[in-house]
Amino acid sequence: MRRFIVVLAGLTFLLLGVSAAPLARADSADDSITRYAVTADAAENGTTTVTLDFDFNFGSDSGHGPYITLPLRQEIADDPDHWRMLDVSPGAVTSPSGASAEVQTETENGNLLIRVGNENRTYTGTQSYRITYTIRGLIAPKQATSGLDEFNWNVIGSYWQVPIRNITAKVTGPVDVVRTACFAGGALTAGCTSATSDGTTATFTQRSVYPGEPVQITAGFPAGTFVGAEARLEKRLTIGNMFPVTPVTGGIAAVLTAVGLGALLRRTRRGARDEVYLGLTPGVVPAPGQEATIGRGAVDAPVAVQFTPPKGARPGEIGVLTDSTADNIDITATIIDLAVRKHLRIEQQDKNDWTFVQLQGRDQLNGYESHLLSELFQHGSTVTTDDLKDRDYSGLLEGTRERLYQRVTSELQWFKGNPRMVRGAAVVGGVALVALGAGLGFALGLVGFGLIGVAAVICGLVMLAMNNRFGARTADGSAVLAQAKGFELYLTTAEADQIKFEEGVDIFSRYLPYAIVFGVAERWAKVFEQLAAQGRYVADNSWYVGYGYGTFFSSGFTSSLDQLANTMSTSMQSATAATSGGSGFSGGGGFGGGGGGGW
Repeated sequence: MRRFIVVLAGLTFLLLGVSAAPLARADSADDSITRYAVTADAAENGTTTVTLDFDFNFGSDSGHGPYITLPLRQEIADDPDHWRMLDVSPGAVTSPSGASAEVQTETENGNLLIRVGNENRTYTGTQSYRITYTIRGLIAPKQATSGLDEFNWNVIGSYWQVPIRNITAKVTGPVDVVRTACFAGGALTAGCTSATSDGTTATFTQRSVYPGEPVQITAGFPAGTFVGAEARLEKRLTIGNMFPVTPVTGGIAAVLTAVGLGALLRRTRRGARDEVYLGLTPGVVPAPGQEATIGRGAVDAPVAVQFTPPKGARPGEIGVLTDSTADNIDITATIIDLAVRKHLRIEQQDKNDWTFVQLQGRDQLNGYESHLLSELFQHGSTVTTDDLKDRDYSGLLEGTRERLYQRVTSELQWFKGNPRMVRGAAVVGGVALVALGAGLGFALGLVGFGLIGVAAVICGLVMLAMNNRFGARTADGSAVLAQAKGFELYLTTAEADQIKFEEGVDIFSRYLPYAIVFGVAERWAKVFEQLAAQGRYVADNSWYVGYGYGTFFSSGFTSSLDQLANTMSTSMQSATAATSGGSGFSGGGGFGGGGGGGW
């Protein structure tokens, strides 16, 4: 059987304790190297010429040929800011046994891969190979402990995945060898079979090593033997040296962050962005023909209690005016408001199922309200929350939001710009700041000032978090907002004996959609529960046919309204999702993907 990948994984030529990462794994359990002979000639300038002769037994399976990995850099234990570089230049590759000696090289993740063989040819049994190359970086001049220039080499690294037998290594230097040492095994604690020297040559032997067991050889020469042989160092980028916290980097980053956040907070404060009518009480607009000065208003100016909502302002519109966002609560409040105004009836079947029945309300509808009703009842006068999952209803939610934004911006002129577009611009700006900060941090990190880029990242994240606070209200919008805040104060604080009734108006139902927008629906219901218990109020619940929640004003009723909002949102979002993508049987590609392979 032909194997996927033939292995000689991980010949590592490093200084003490360094190995290359494994790049493949043997498929045959009985692959082995039966002879491994290395000669290394070290010149005075520290460049070493290496010749590796080895016999590779492919075992019971056939293979294309071997490959080796040579590490090109090494960590330095006492210098985390630099790599010790191993400069390797591949040389000739041959096969005395006649196997293919074609070579492919590749550099990746700090390792040089030398792959030998032809993908169209395989071999069995034992084949011989010779690989030559030069390497610089194996010399450690004038070591403090030994006082010698040390040739220190992991002649076999710890990522070989085949057993190796009959190991010999010869190192020749420019002068006589003074001292030798050799270690083998997983922790490099065991001595080798032999380590001797004769004149300028040191010879090392080891009977065998198992897969993953390294062999380290050391030959000592008199100090000063190697001139200019120090290893080349390169900057090693780490969090510590790219983003160091120093008085300079920390100070600059802190100042830039403070300036950026200060500008953002000022830009998003209501008083800094919203227009108001100067000289008029908050909530008051100039009389027709009255001149008024427009300027910037005070933050959180006090408002007077309002016993009615702003004239002509619908609940959904007030919701957008309050937080610059047309969210699901605003849509739900609009539906309930339309039900109270007799344009539809809401019938609850059980905890998670509702039916909407179209009625013929008589008051005038705004554009977003007309769109909502026409989309909701496009297939008839009755629709359920289950029906809303159909793709036909995919435009209901987004279409209503879009028209609601148009209503408060173009028709009512409460905002200087469409809040959705302003928010989108803020999101784009926030993302751009984060990207700029990341890029600037990396670039400056090359010279140790990466912390400065963090300021832009922080400001960008804050901008993203506050994206809905960049829209500016007009003076009219600020006046209506003050009225809305006054009405919210009434809904929040009014007790049962303070409710002001209007003849012929169901105050509870009429104001309930506003209470939903302000988040005080449960309190509003409790107030009228007290009035009903005292016989002072009879509810008109014709717009809502409930189920199993007790009285019309109980907490179960308001919980049902909350569940209605969640269910409608989930249903309509399901409808939107159903429109993206087509059937796999029609072609055009599918979802996701990926792939891979090997030699």
